[in-house]
Order: sequence, then C-alpha cells, then structure tokens
Amino acid sequence: MALTVLLDDYTLPNCGVVELQLNRCFEIKVTAEQARRLVKGWLLDQVSYMMTAKMPTLVIGASVVWRVPVILTATHVGHVGVVGAVDVDVETGAMNDLSVCKEAILAQAHQLAATIPPYQPRTTIPQEWLAKGRTSTHPAGQPVGNPLDLLPAVE
Repeated sequence: MALTVLLDDYTLPNCGVVELQLNRCFEIKVTAEQARRLVKGWLLDQVSYMMTAKMPTLVIGASVVWRVPVILTATHVGHVGVVGAVDVDVETGAMNDLSVCKEAILAQAHQLAATIPPYQPRTTIPQEWLAKGRTSTHPAGQPVGNPLDLLPAVE
C-alpha cells in the first residue's frame, strides 16, 4: 500500500545536508479508509450533505493521526475544492477538535461557494440522451385529462 506520511512541526534548515532520523512506534488500529468513512459520516450528519471526505495522509507529530481532507461539492459543478481537514487518531478513531473544525470548514466553504457559478437548468435535452428507435405514444406537450382522476376517491 502506498502511503503519504507528513512530519508535523519538524524544523529543517533552508538549505544544506539534512539528516533525518525517525524512531517512533505506534499501532494503527483505525485504517485510512475507516478514518475517511468516519469523517464522511460526521460531515453528512453534522456539517453539510454537500461535503465529502477524501483519502487521508498519515501525520506524525505530537500525536499520530490520519488527516482527512474535506471537499466541497456542487451538483452542477462536481468537486469544487478543499475546504479543510479533520484529524482522526490512528489508535482510537477519535476526531479531534470537531467544533473548531466545523467552523473553519464552513467559513472556507462559504468563501469557495461564492466563486462557483449559479445553477442553470437545461432548456433542451441533448439528442444523445434521447431513446433511439422509439416512437412516442402521445404527442409532446401537456398531458390530456385531470391527474386527480387517477387517484382513488377518499371517503
């Protein structure tokens, strides 16, 4: 499995030889996919149905966490952009600082949402979407009759 690892709060010189020794022992009890699903569920339940979670990066710092990117989506555009990230502890699955994350994510989402074009409904149906070799049973336009006649009478 290919994995991106980010070292958090690690000071490096601007240039020159860098010798990096990392001796850190930890157990991954929550997989990257489980962390993504946890965040996605939280986003849907507590933040917005217009956000989703992407695959995380392993971040090694004071604690070891999966950093799960949060993406804003729009029906007419698709993925709009990254609006934040949520850290998930690799051992416990705890999501850190959710109230602060939620505020930051929503603030960034509002800024990003202001840049997307408004929804424009289609005025015509593309020909490739229409069924081929079929004839209409009724002419195009308004249906004939009263739709309430199709419902059973309520007594």
